[in-house]
Amino acid sequence: MRVFKSLLVSLIGFTALMYALQNVGHVGEIRKQMDVAPSAAVSPAINWTGFVLITLCQLAIAATAFKGAWDLLAARKGTADEFREAKSIPVWAGGLSLLSWFALSLMVGAGLFQWGTDFGAAALAKSFALGTTSALTILFVWGTRD
Repeated sequence: MRVFKSLLVSLIGFTALMYALQNVGHVGEIRKQMDVAPSAAVSPAINWTGFVLITLCQLAIAATAFKGAWDLLAARKGTADEFREAKSIPVWAGGLSLLSWFALSLMVGAGLFQWGTDFGAAALAKSFALGTTSALTILFVWGTRD
C-alpha cells in the first residue's frame, strides 16, 4: 500500500507537469486568442503575468508532488511514524493544487480574464480536475492506515 501511495502522489506531479508543458507548447495559439478575447481590454502584460503565474504554480505543484512521492517511497520500509511524517510534503502538493484552482484559476482567471477563450475554458476545467483529483488523492494518502 505504501508504494501505491507514492505512485498516486507521483501522478499528481506528472499531471501538473503535463499541464505546464502544454501551456508552454501552446503559447502561440494562446497569444492569438488573447488578442480577440473579451479580456483584450486588460493590459497584455497582466494577461501574460497571469499565464506565467499559473504555469509556474503548476511547475511548483509538480516539483512538490515528485518530492513527496520520493519521500514516501524512501520511507516505505520505515516505521508507521516515519511514513506518516513523509506524508507532509504530498499534503503540500495537494494544497498547492487547491490553491492553484481557487486563487489562480477562479480568482485571477475567471475574475480578471473572464476566461473568454477556448483555452481559458479548457484551462479552468483542467485546473478543477487537477485540484479535485489531487485533493482526493491526498485525502486517501493521509487518511488511510498503512
